[in-house]
Amino acid sequence: MWITFLFSGALHDLAVSLIKWQLIVFFTPWFGLMGALALVSTPKRLSYTAAPWLVRATTNALLLGVSLMVTFALENLLAQHWAV
Repeated sequence: MWITFLFSGALHDLAVSLIKWQLIVFFTPWFGLMGALALVSTPKRLSYTAAPWLVRATTNALLLGVSLMVTFALENLLAQHWAV
């Protein structure tokens, strides 16, 4: 499952790279992080299918938002580290 997330992220990076004509590596780590969250939740049997739609939607939006913020933070750290 995690490889599927990474592959999807890589395809998104490829599409954006082709549009911008520069190497973009943003979606692969983000999708990889979301895949890791999915993998962690699966064996723990974390499920909220019985919860109301709004609770499920909010939970999913929060997970997406937190993983996006972590990806931005990692991108900034790497940019600072590799800045010349």
